[in-house]
Amino acid sequence: MIRRKESNPLYGISLAILGVILTCGPGNLRGQEPAPAAPRSNDPAKVVAPTPDLQQELLDRLRKMEQRLDHVTKQNEDLSQANQRLTEQVEDLSRAIKKPATSVGDGTAAPGSAGATPAAGSGPSGRGSTNDQPPSAGGGSKASGGDPTVTGRAQEVGNRHRGKLALKSRYDFDNDGFIWSTEDDEISLGIRMMSQVESRIYQQPNQGPVSSGFYNPRTRVYFEGHLSKPIQYEVSVQNTFDTVNLLDAYLNFNYDPRFQLRLGRYKSPFTYEWYRIHVWDLLAPERSLFANNFEGNRRFGLMGWGNLFEQRLEYAVGTFNTQRNSYQPFNNRQDVMAFLNAKPFYHREDDFLLRDLQFGGSVNAGHEDQSTIPGVLRTNSAPSAAGASSTSASNAATLPFLAFNSDVRERGPRALWELHTAYYYRGLTLLGAWQGGYESYAKGAEGSTTRIPINGWFAQIGYIVTGETIRDRTLIDPIHPFDLRPGRFGLGAFELTARYSELDLNSRVFTAGLADPNLWTNRTEMTDVGFNWYLNKFVKIYFDWEHAMFAQPVIYRPGPSLQKTSDLFWLRMQVYF
Repeated sequence: MIRRKESNPLYGISLAILGVILTCGPGNLRGQEPAPAAPRSNDPAKVVAPTPDLQQELLDRLRKMEQRLDHVTKQNEDLSQANQRLTEQVEDLSRAIKKPATSVGDGTAAPGSAGATPAAGSGPSGRGSTNDQPPSAGGGSKASGGDPTVTGRAQEVGNRHRGKLALKSRYDFDNDGFIWSTEDDEISLGIRMMSQVESRIYQQPNQGPVSSGFYNPRTRVYFEGHLSKPIQYEVSVQNTFDTVNLLDAYLNFNYDPRFQLRLGRYKSPFTYEWYRIHVWDLLAPERSLFANNFEGNRRFGLMGWGNLFEQRLEYAVGTFNTQRNSYQPFNNRQDVMAFLNAKPFYHREDDFLLRDLQFGGSVNAGHEDQSTIPGVLRTNSAPSAAGASSTSASNAATLPFLAFNSDVRERGPRALWELHTAYYYRGLTLLGAWQGGYESYAKGAEGSTTRIPINGWFAQIGYIVTGETIRDRTLIDPIHPFDLRPGRFGLGAFELTARYSELDLNSRVFTAGLADPNLWTNRTEMTDVGFNWYLNKFVKIYFDWEHAMFAQPVIYRPGPSLQKTSDLFWLRMQVYF
């Protein structure tokens, strides 16, 4: 007998189907063409009833349909119960997240307390409890074991939950570096690298501690980009000779190029050579005497800077820790540094003779009380704390000409200045600066302060003989890059260079007992002559002869042996990309 399914909405559909079937002929039930319709009659006695076999076949088919309907109904009921359990788990988890955790002392929830997150590996086999909800239920990532507090989803208001963003990659040939960024360029990471390997050959043999040989003056890796377009960052590290240190680490806020703010550790704005010319763009392998020894170097500080009048005037002013190239403040005093550079004809469209003329100045002023940096003045090395007897590679590579006594400190006012000019026309570079001011030194913590006036200047020229033109110091992209392959032959670009540099400290440095006049000099002159070979934009080779002249003989090697002049033959290969 057919069971009546009062609660099943499909039962009525089944009866309707049965009624249709019963009104059809046997041939139609078996998929055959229907028989020709007989003439209608109003006499009920003439209606032909289905045969018993046909009725039994129809009943069997109906029973099978009911069995299938019962199976589907049971599946729906099971799914409904599973969905209800899952909903209850999600609600319990949501309440646990919103409920404050009980502190254990380190800011985490106490085990067993409301809101505590199970420790990773606390369940069987180190994979968490067998009752852990799936990651999708808690909103956490797979790596966090489903804990929503490990991901950004723990923030309820203000988090856009953008998830994984697609990246695009490129190499910026004009500005250098490999760059990965989001599609909208709001977040980016760029990587640049530079390495310098060189041979320094001193004409005088058997010096000490200075020695001819191969050196690695710099290897750098730069990581930079922005975290939203106006907020820029840089973090870089440097190996210099035999030490590895942080180079730069700063944020720059650029909502308007006319006024930007920079906070962190970076190049301080003092001297044109130091602040405006990158080390990989220099005409000679290293900077002039004054810039090498009394540049601002890298410091921690806060600086406002920008470009005005359509880049015709560049300025920078900031407050910085007092000691050069230091990673810590030695006191609560600060140096003020300011830089100004004018390019009044920069936007002339024609080949105007003075279009790329630049001029300006910079200052560095403060009050110091700290150990002396540089402790030794050198012909071609940036300020460092290394003493004349140091065993470091930098001390072996670079010739010293004045070393302060070990008990000398920087103490008292500092006021240094520079006036500079730069001129670029086609392949020509002309650079010059006049420097001056004073530093204050004392013997020991209680000794009297002595002001030491300082003066210096340099003039430098470079000319590209292979036809390339520049408007500022930059790396040259040769018209015909170096290549020996057939059809691509080229020799690169060549730039001739020359420089004269001078530095003079007042004789008080000896009369006040700050340095030994029997070993050192207070005045040095230096001439560089050479040429630069740009194989392509990425590879540059310096060839330089450097002749140093001392007002009085300086130590040549312990003994002491002294020398009045020094000659250095310098070959440096630089890779930058």
